[in-house]
Amino acid sequence: MKKLYKDRWDKKIAGICGGIGNYIGVDPSLIRVLFVFICVITGVLPLVVVYLVAYLIMPMGPKIYIEIPCKKLYKDLYHKKFFGVLAGIANYLNTDATLIRIIFIVSMLITGVFPLFITYIAAGFILPNKYNNHK
Repeated sequence: MKKLYKDRWDKKIAGICGGIGNYIGVDPSLIRVLFVFICVITGVLPLVVVYLVAYLIMPMGPKIYIEIPCKKLYKDLYHKKFFGVLAGIANYLNTDATLIRIIFIVSMLITGVFPLFITYIAAGFILPNKYNNHK
């Protein structure tokens, strides 16, 4: 049986997003970016409370490092326009970066710019770099 736990090794703050990513088999960086987006659109406080509750009730993960196989999300610094976030998402989805950029701009306009703008900036700091992605 799979167990939900705080990840000791793949964490930025407390390992909550790392543990959720490992549990569902998704890159924890993607969970972190989604967390920031949902946090911004819900007014921050509700998700901060959920995060704190999760911190209190989730057990700490194993003391040995266990690599959970999943597709990784990186910033693509070779095809970047700004931070490389959208080019990295395009690589993750195996699609054209221009299409992702157009969808992002339209989505920004639909959501009132601020939520996706903040999410993009946060993703620029959250996502790891990948330099050798010459397609």
